[in-house]
Amino acid sequence: MLAVVVAYFLALTVPYIPHKKVSQEFQEKFSPQEVYGDETGTERVAYIDDNQEALLLRLRMIEEAEEEVILSTFDFRSEESGKDVMAALLHAADRGVSVRVIIDGISGFMSVRNDPYFLALARNENIQLRIYNPVNLLKPWKMQARLHDKYVIVDDKMYLLGGRNTYDLFLGDYSDTPNIDRELFVLEEEERDDTSLAQVKSYFEQVWALSDSRDFLCKKETDEIRECTGELKNRYEELKKIYPSAWEKQDWEAYTMEANKVTLLTNPIEAENKEPWMWYCLTELMKTGNQVTVLTPYIICGQEMYQDMRDVCQNVSSLEILTNDVASGANPWGCTDYMNQKKKIWNTGVQVYEYLGGHSMHTKAMVVDDRLSVVGSYNMDMRSTYQDTEMMLAVDSKELNALIRSQAESDKTYSRTMRDGEYEMGENYQPVEMSMGKRIFYGVLRVLIIPIRRFL
Repeated sequence: MLAVVVAYFLALTVPYIPHKKVSQEFQEKFSPQEVYGDETGTERVAYIDDNQEALLLRLRMIEEAEEEVILSTFDFRSEESGKDVMAALLHAADRGVSVRVIIDGISGFMSVRNDPYFLALARNENIQLRIYNPVNLLKPWKMQARLHDKYVIVDDKMYLLGGRNTYDLFLGDYSDTPNIDRELFVLEEEERDDTSLAQVKSYFEQVWALSDSRDFLCKKETDEIRECTGELKNRYEELKKIYPSAWEKQDWEAYTMEANKVTLLTNPIEAENKEPWMWYCLTELMKTGNQVTVLTPYIICGQEMYQDMRDVCQNVSSLEILTNDVASGANPWGCTDYMNQKKKIWNTGVQVYEYLGGHSMHTKAMVVDDRLSVVGSYNMDMRSTYQDTEMMLAVDSKELNALIRSQAESDKTYSRTMRDGEYEMGENYQPVEMSMGKRIFYGVLRVLIIPIRRFL
């Protein structure tokens, strides 16, 4: 039995121990200057930084769909906001819109597989559900690779992409302890083959067609499934009464701002150990400027990433990272690793701000000087770098850049940062004393995670 356990653990971890390098072919294909544009482009953007607005925007977008809705998400749960989205999708399907939904295998295993609400969706003839890399205990070497993408596409008109999962922690005002998150809405004014919308749709089709993406089917309609279908239809009618603004005609041009160019950045899509395309793109983009600010929920870096950060710091005037203070971080693995690794991070030359606001920060974004902004799903950790699918939008827009940078400056006032061996407190930073139980918990976890930190 011990031999079997050891063999299983090795099969689970060994394929992901060696960190791949970016191929010369990809390096030659990616040019950081190509994300910038010389004139105003045909796509407009909006920055969504409120969970309630994020939910209503999804409802509004789905309501406007005439031909197709595509939804990709890491985590989808039949909580209140999840049911709101389901109700909108079901109504769209009932009026003849094609709906395709793809969900990561972990969420598929934990939240979807036996849930009658998802079975009710799958029962509709106009809705297709697929699970990316479903959990298969007989194939442990596949289990580390996850679909971490989060986006919604409507027709050939608009899409929404960022870091929000589809449940109450990220959507609506249903949670008492929501996560702070941001995402980008993109409107296409002129249908073309070279737009970011075309790139996102092409990316989706490639993921959808993978052998790792398996159909989720409802083979038999039970009374419970019929009841859930009826509940979702009734919920749709109630939503129209609760949120009438989501059904009002939207002036999308007034809602958005100009952008010179919007470019999609991604990781490889196969469920396997990956070349770090996203990390390579981000570090190369950092080097196009002088002042770089990164927002990330947590930092879990390997030696290669530390070296890349040192290289960036030698090429720019300032590299700042805003991340959660250990006292407020929602991810215990990220908080624990930061406690172990923070001196190594500081020694790269990065200025780290430990954010302690009202809620945990889940934002994944970056601004370079006063033009470029990057927003999406990528966390600054080894999992997002080498194991997960990831998507970020690089946007050349001074207006968007100024908005994100302004919020980052505000977040700094709720942060502390290490300077010359002493913590410097922001004017709004209020220290929180960890309980004895939490200190003991982190003390134990700091030891336990050492051999498995690259898989966190």
